[in-house]
Amino acid sequence: MAPKRKSTGAAAAAASGDASREVGGSGRGGGEHGPTHRHCFLQAMMARQYVKEAEAKALFRQITGATHDGHYLHFLAEINQQLNFAQFELRRVKYPGDGEWYLGYVNREADEVSKRSVKYRVAKDGKPDTRVTAYFRALLDQVVAAATAEQGLGFLTSQQALYVRVGTGASTQAGEEAAAATQQQAEEVGKLSLRDREAVLAQLTTDGWLAHVSDRAGCYTLGPRSFLELSQALDGLVE
Repeated sequence: MAPKRKSTGAAAAAASGDASREVGGSGRGGGEHGPTHRHCFLQAMMARQYVKEAEAKALFRQITGATHDGHYLHFLAEINQQLNFAQFELRRVKYPGDGEWYLGYVNREADEVSKRSVKYRVAKDGKPDTRVTAYFRALLDQVVAAATAEQGLGFLTSQQALYVRVGTGASTQAGEEAAAATQQQAEEVGKLSLRDREAVLAQLTTDGWLAHVSDRAGCYTLGPRSFLELSQALDGLVE
């Protein structure tokens, strides 16, 4: 089950009003596709981070004035062409948790788990919280390791997530260097109290990195944002 998203319809309406004043587009129900429309759409996606594609298409129609989605993919391609130099993109992915397509604003240079906890910072110094990064890495490894061809996407029970084991998942490697990295990861995870882990699990779920399993109460799996932003780490699980 994908996490619920907050409605930002007022902001989209304002963006639509600004964009509608720009002239020049494809016509015949395809809407206006000028720089202002692309900018408004991008700003809306940056604020949301990710949405179901049905919502993204509705936003496209609202901002451009289009009456159909025929130019939607071309519109995204135009935006991505402009974003390419900055290593960002609007990425589409089919989330196996619910079978629906999602669109996300993604930093391609940060497509590694070790860089994905940027939002979770220590209040006093503003730096990324390495404990949370290590904890999420452990959760990710265990969920991926639990995936099977028969059952699909793996999951963890609440107990497994709270007491997750480090170094026993899909990313385990041999060698002294890997062993040292695993030990450091275990030490970072060990710095999180049980209450801290409960809070982190709740926040990761709210932000779409994790999701509740619809038919298994109290279980966690990877959320749509993980599939959007961690495509390399999840190679083989993404369509």
